[in-house]
Amino acid sequence: MEHLREKAELLRIKECDLRLDTLMQCDTSIDRGIHIGGAFSALTSMTALYYGGVMDYNVENPTDISQDIFLLSKGHAVAALASVYGDVGYIDREALENSRGYGALIKGHPGPVIPGVPVATGPLGHGISIACGYALARRERQRGNVFCMVGDGELQEGSCWEGILLGADRNLSNLCIIVDKNNGQSDNTGKLVVSMDQAARRFRGFGYRVLEAYGEEMESILEALETFIRKPQGGRPTAIICHGYKGFGGRGGAMGSHKAVLSPEETALEMKNQRRLRRTYIENLNRWDRELLAELAKPMGLCLVQNKEGRITDCTRFVPHPGPRKASVREKELVYPQEKLKPLDRNRKYDTFTVAKETMATLARDPRLYSVDADLANASGLFDGVSRVDRGRALNVGIAECNMLCVAEALASEGANVWVSTFPPFFDQRALRRIAVSYQERQEAIEEGWLNEGHNLDITFLATSANLETGVNGATHMGNDDWNLVRQMAGVKVIDVSCPQLLQAVMKWIAQGNRGLVYVRTMKTPLPPLYPPDFVFSYGKACYLRKPQKTDIVLVSSGHGVWEAMEAAKRLEKRGIKAAVLDMPSKDEEAFGELAAAEFPVVFAEQNNGALAEQFGEYLVRQRISCKMERIYTVNTRNSRGELQYIQSGTYPQLIQAFHLAAENLEETVRGIIK
Repeated sequence: MEHLREKAELLRIKECDLRLDTLMQCDTSIDRGIHIGGAFSALTSMTALYYGGVMDYNVENPTDISQDIFLLSKGHAVAALASVYGDVGYIDREALENSRGYGALIKGHPGPVIPGVPVATGPLGHGISIACGYALARRERQRGNVFCMVGDGELQEGSCWEGILLGADRNLSNLCIIVDKNNGQSDNTGKLVVSMDQAARRFRGFGYRVLEAYGEEMESILEALETFIRKPQGGRPTAIICHGYKGFGGRGGAMGSHKAVLSPEETALEMKNQRRLRRTYIENLNRWDRELLAELAKPMGLCLVQNKEGRITDCTRFVPHPGPRKASVREKELVYPQEKLKPLDRNRKYDTFTVAKETMATLARDPRLYSVDADLANASGLFDGVSRVDRGRALNVGIAECNMLCVAEALASEGANVWVSTFPPFFDQRALRRIAVSYQERQEAIEEGWLNEGHNLDITFLATSANLETGVNGATHMGNDDWNLVRQMAGVKVIDVSCPQLLQAVMKWIAQGNRGLVYVRTMKTPLPPLYPPDFVFSYGKACYLRKPQKTDIVLVSSGHGVWEAMEAAKRLEKRGIKAAVLDMPSKDEEAFGELAAAEFPVVFAEQNNGALAEQFGEYLVRQRISCKMERIYTVNTRNSRGELQYIQSGTYPQLIQAFHLAAENLEETVRGIIK
């Protein structure tokens, strides 16, 4: 690299400025504390990355998908990232003050409320997988590198190695993983609980080109980054192991803490030490050509100050980039030949795989549609449908569900409509929850901040073989509890599909864009359509599939349970009992209100742990609605005491008989209620 020594000395000055800003955050934060050790050790590499001329980033337009991207997987170091972002212009430096409190822009971990931060991080082990998603998209566009910083302690997370394996397997030469090797973690700041001393060897074993750098030598970090962008090697991703220690660059003992609450005296002393170092580095500049230094300093936001004799006496700071402008509106509705989506024949049976495959093959005419599977593409139909149009947008990451979700999030954050699929219990709950946090923060940024309409995540989670459809695979595969779990995640919409025509209608609804995070539960059993060919799905709207003029009782169900309810209603009609059947694929509060006010009995018959009945009860409490609860009955997969349980192996007929959910069981239940 040309002028390496001069550039490195200027970067040391910049690094001191960033450390001072980080200390200022500590001094003014709501609890006077930050994760100081990891933030300080991360700053050396981040300084080289953002100011060393190796990263192409656009402060004015942070959503530009052609630029390089940086992910701070070790989200505890948010204070370091905030210092950099305040310095380059993503945010005002005033936002660094009073951080971590409720309503503050800078929180305990980074998220999309901050311009230039694409996803929420904090739970360790997800960043590399997300980075793989960005790298795949950039490789397809033939432009852009992806940098992901992880801690060496973070590499103890198994999910890191899912992403590392994928990056090597897909030859992502535009992916650079920066390992902040500070040899410490929360429980032991001086030594890892599980050693990562062999990190370089392990990355090489996974097929990475490994470069090593040292915190004391800014030149080595610059050279490693320059090697990554200038000298690709055989399609291999790169790992840069940056050696340091917890609190690297600090002088006081508290700097080596995982999280520290510093006294004003400790903060002032450390600031004094950083200013002293800064003066030393400024004095060192006088060894080199002033004009060259001024040219190198300008992109770093530094301006040289010289005395009358021409000697450099200071470096003042300025923001080198204009601040971010509000993102432009992003159009999300998929464009596809709608006439290709033929209505389904009501006299034929269809399975989820066939309907999903054929529908995706049509929707995939729009290049913004992607599918990501995790070794269960043979159950979803997503891969087969999308790959019929473009194999590059039909991804399978192997048996790695966390990987699948994180790759999908990266693609969705840049405007894609992404579908992922696996069995209901296999969706990684920690990754799903973190994605929901990203979704919420993006929504906040759309409503009050830098993002605009269309910039939230559109991800559909296709849960195949939901309810009791898994059958003989047993409790670890059975999806009788997922609706209760997933609906507790803020921002996630849940839809339980009862027939193939409804599935097609739901897919067309999602294709309209801006539907957010949608968890779609589907059946395995081939069945004919229940709905007419022109049916239009509306989220939060239940449909009566059977509604006599004079109703004696209402059966409320979803998924395959609707078929048992319909058959039970036919049986009851022969006995003179008029039963209505209400299919509620998603929570319908208007229907809840009508059911609460009705005089006839209501039976929630669900092939799961009673998700709709739970939501009905919550609705009554929240709305303070009085309801004659002796009219409300539930039949579901809870045990006889109403306790939650998992379901062991059995065929579908066996299981619905065991839990009194078969048509004949429901008929018997209703007759008992009517009597």
